Amino acid sequence: KGDGSRNHSPQPMTEKGLRALDYLQASHEAVQALGVSPETCAQFGAGFAPKGIMRGRFAIPIHDRTGTLLAYCGRAVRDESPSLIFPNGFDPRGAIFNAHRIVEGDLFLVRDPLQVLTAHESGIENVAAFLTENVTALQLEQLAALMDERKCETLEFH
Repeated sequence: KGDGSRNHSPQPMTEKGLRALDYLQASHEAVQALGVSPETCAQFGAGFAPKGIMRGRFAIPIHDRTGTLLAYCGRAVRDESPSLIFPNGFDPRGAIFNAHRIVEGDLFLVRDPLQVLTAHESGIENVAAFLTENVTALQLEQLAALMDERKCETLEFH
């Protein structure tokens, strides 16, 4: 894989797709150090993972455009590399982080899912991020389709 991510074992599935991780710690000091409040963590379903394949990382759920939970990415809380890890079988090029929450209006694109959460902390809601360092033509097509579907006229990079 040339996207700089590391994959781990698959995450537990239910009949309706992926099961949310109920053991994530929203008020963990490592999460607070990243600038994400427990309230924002609760809203996004994110938190510090004390166990599992994302152990020691900030686990952030990834949904498709309809809101179905696809996977969790593990965001480094220190200077670890890679900064994002994904479970085996999940292709980060196939999803746009926070796409299910995008509504009509200006769309802001940031480089990292953590920046989506910190933008939310600042009151900026219409924010999305790709989950890879490099962006493919397919990802740009997905973004254009999302913008068309949600009636986002302009895109601002941050």
